[in-house]
Amino acid sequence: MKKLISVIMPTYNRSDLVGVSIKSVLSQTYRDFELIVVDDGIEELAEKVVKSFNDDRIRYIQHEKSKGGGAARNTGIKNAKGEFVAFLDDDDEWAQNKLEIQVRQFEKTDDSIGFSFTAVENITDTGSFCTNVPDGVQDFHERALKRFSEFLRVTLMIKKQVFEEVGVFDEIFPSNQEPDLMIRVTKEYKGLGINKPLSFVNMKEHEHINSNWDNRINGRKMILEKYQDDFNKYPKYLAKHYFDLALMCRDVKYFKEAKKYFVKAIKINFKLLYIAHYFNVLVKSFLLFGDTKN
Repeated sequence: MKKLISVIMPTYNRSDLVGVSIKSVLSQTYRDFELIVVDDGIEELAEKVVKSFNDDRIRYIQHEKSKGGGAARNTGIKNAKGEFVAFLDDDDEWAQNKLEIQVRQFEKTDDSIGFSFTAVENITDTGSFCTNVPDGVQDFHERALKRFSEFLRVTLMIKKQVFEEVGVFDEIFPSNQEPDLMIRVTKEYKGLGINKPLSFVNMKEHEHINSNWDNRINGRKMILEKYQDDFNKYPKYLAKHYFDLALMCRDVKYFKEAKKYFVKAIKINFKLLYIAHYFNVLVKSFLLFGDTKN
């Protein structure tokens, strides 16, 4: 039995890249899909490129003003007609059988399974490398709290009804919208992991959504605050997230913030690695400012 898949592709001032991603969708061996391209760009509209494909499965929606990637995906979700929703960014690609493999695997599961995700192949300027994900059906909630990068958006296929129950992307978040969504999803549904690299992520030198360090830091802070009760059940995970946040602050020379989060991590998990980095940032802030209060 055929099941319609709604593929949502936000695009933002990348008319030179979006065509390749569209071809990747149109080349899928599974043919029962609709492609919703949501244009969040203002300076460089993708309408001409999108409509050049002349395929009635493609719908083009243009935002009147730029609202961000999360809002663009939410526009796609609200307009989706499919039983399943999948996401592809305008600079990434899929293996030709990506949708077919996920749909066929879904057919073997029951209603407790709300989403599927796969491994990816990351393409860099110097080569590529593949990730690994757990195979099969599992309760992934603890994993969603432990690793924010586990469920990459480009690999996800989520039942439309899941969004109706847990909500869509939280547009207030400047980053980490994806792990925020998946923490909510995994609270209510089990998932299906497929350890095959069925998506190709473009990590070459061009601007990425998460390249803004302030957005990355603030998004990380927000997710730790929002799910404080959940993280308190897994203190070592919380300590590691504080440690990672401290490293991010240190790398952009927000030394006062870095020290605060190193201390939070150490109080939860008295780990030599955390202590060493804390003293390292103390020395750096003193050498730069002559005052450890900075």
